[in-house]
Amino acid sequence: MEIPGISKYFIVAAYIWALTASAAGAYELPAATGAHRVAFSSEEGDFNEYTRVINLKGSVQLDELDEEDKVIRTIKGRNLSIDVASRTIQVPGDFVMDSDSGAVYGKSGMFDYYGETGYINEGRFTYKNFVFFGKKVELGKKRYLYKKATITTCDENPPHYQIKASRIYLSPGRYFLAYNTLFYIGKAPVFYFPVLYKPLVGGTPFISSFSPGADGRNGAYVKSNYIFRFSPSTKGKLFLDYFSKKGFGIGAEFDYQKKEKNITNLSVYRIREYGAGNDRWGANGGSWHMLSRFNETDRGAYYSQIFFRALSDPQFNNDFFRSNPFAVSPDKQASLAFTRKSNSTITRLSFDGKYARTPDLKHFYKSYESAPRLDFQTVPFKLGKTPFLHAFNGYFASARETELPYYQKKGQGVWTVSQTAPLARNVIFFPSVFYDARVFVATGAMTSDLWVGRYGTSLNLRYDRLWGAFDLRYLYTGRLSANKLAKDRNAADKGEEVSSLSPELFVMPGYNAYFKVNTSYKLRNSARGSFADHLSTMTVEYYYAPRKNLDIYLQDSYSFAKGNLSFVAQVNSGGAQNYVGLGLAGYRPQPGALVFNQTFGFRVPWADSWRAEAVLRYKFVHKAGLNFTDFYFFEKSLILYKDFHDFRTRWDFRVRRGVKEFSFLVSLKMNDPARNDALEESSRNYWHPWRKAGQIRD
Repeated sequence: MEIPGISKYFIVAAYIWALTASAAGAYELPAATGAHRVAFSSEEGDFNEYTRVINLKGSVQLDELDEEDKVIRTIKGRNLSIDVASRTIQVPGDFVMDSDSGAVYGKSGMFDYYGETGYINEGRFTYKNFVFFGKKVELGKKRYLYKKATITTCDENPPHYQIKASRIYLSPGRYFLAYNTLFYIGKAPVFYFPVLYKPLVGGTPFISSFSPGADGRNGAYVKSNYIFRFSPSTKGKLFLDYFSKKGFGIGAEFDYQKKEKNITNLSVYRIREYGAGNDRWGANGGSWHMLSRFNETDRGAYYSQIFFRALSDPQFNNDFFRSNPFAVSPDKQASLAFTRKSNSTITRLSFDGKYARTPDLKHFYKSYESAPRLDFQTVPFKLGKTPFLHAFNGYFASARETELPYYQKKGQGVWTVSQTAPLARNVIFFPSVFYDARVFVATGAMTSDLWVGRYGTSLNLRYDRLWGAFDLRYLYTGRLSANKLAKDRNAADKGEEVSSLSPELFVMPGYNAYFKVNTSYKLRNSARGSFADHLSTMTVEYYYAPRKNLDIYLQDSYSFAKGNLSFVAQVNSGGAQNYVGLGLAGYRPQPGALVFNQTFGFRVPWADSWRAEAVLRYKFVHKAGLNFTDFYFFEKSLILYKDFHDFRTRWDFRVRRGVKEFSFLVSLKMNDPARNDALEESSRNYWHPWRKAGQIRD
């Protein structure tokens, strides 16, 4: 039945209260309760009192309101019907639904405004920079289920890329979860992953990146990285790699940080190369954990520390993780320590093991082990009413060192007494004396206990001004005979281990420059040789930053007896993206050999969207004049960065002795890390300081 009095332009405003199921008379709506309701308007409309269905046509707008008359969502379309009895809304044609979460477009749909459920056919939802599409979208109170779905952040039509999924669970403002995902660039499928998850607030646990590449050893490869953020303090990473010549590799990294309580990192990786009988693997990480006090009256702080770096073989990092500094200087070690810290003392119980590589670079051997070691030290303190400061530090350990077939029990204790004495304006005197006792306990190889005492002093006179300081220090260490309180005069050095005078000048005329020079002169009676032989190596440092984007550093080490030992020069100029660095170094073990280091970063002039970083490291031997021999590059690398509409890419070319590699990394812009990711930044600084900001793995 039509509502009488319908004109060409029809406007009806009505409220439907969902909490009342009582019958209504002709043309009557349920009684108001002040709760959930809708209001609508249209150009035409009719109401059937028997079916209790309102049909609206032409510029239909339906607003769902809460008890305070605030609009929760709005539906706009050409046609719409409201079933008052079942409290449902049917939309047979195109429509758009707006809410705080975003805008949903559909071809048709049904909504239960009381149960807050329904479905949309061919639904398209925009949220921030994401676009979700589903052949059918089922609506729930707090999430949507997209079937035969796609995701993209590209606003082009057709999109440059999209991720297709069998179904997507979307909770606006919280997360989305996709199953059976296939990544497309244009119409070409490039990668499959079974599950994809991304929170829509805080962090970016998502498919991080794909990095295809090739190198001479491993062949063509694809490295994929996946990040999952469990909570603001916990993050996990999964690495799935394929190397055409070597096989499949899998790894993971885990980070956990709770302020003032725990800092933990664990990284593991393994691969069984084609034709190999054993896995190759690497594992490293550690943990710092604050322990509970033993009782309420104990004012000490207790914590444990664990650190380890383990490899199946010394070449593992160089073959698979070349940005890790231990790729070319491998080692293997592990340590465990328990520490108690009070206001006046620090006590530490530790277990350490270190391994060095064999000359053939294939195996490790144990170079040091302590099991256990106890360290104890005090902060400076006063005894009674004496004006001097006292300090003690010492240790006792059961240790086995290189080439020792047994564990040696040994210890050391050092007592120091010091005092600061101002002598005049700008002149301060720092005197101190110490006694050092070292003990070796009898073992199977050492049949009797042994202790050796040492004593000495440090006298430092400082002239301190605003422009810098001059220090003149005298150091003396005398050694006693074994198990005796008499000086060891029968030894070649007459029991004098150190007797030297050391001047040091430090000049800092401004915040942007300093100059430092120091040396020492041996005063021991047993010292032989000329004046030059008594002078130790003189080290000179100079730093100057004349402007914001330019700094210069120079260092030289010179022996008066042997000549120049080493020098380093480095000049850096530019900002974060456009810069140049030039370095030159020379070392005495290779006379005439010079090592050059050049780094460049710049926007490509003819293609502003490209940025480049280049490194050139080469070496040549200088004999005389312009006669150079053995010139060769020992490392060359070029990294290109290019941002596309939806992607960020990195192209990495690297060549050094034994390594020829090319890699390509592509990352969706929607995966960009949070600008202020405290967990990632803290983990990188604490565990992987060599990684660049935003770098996911070594």
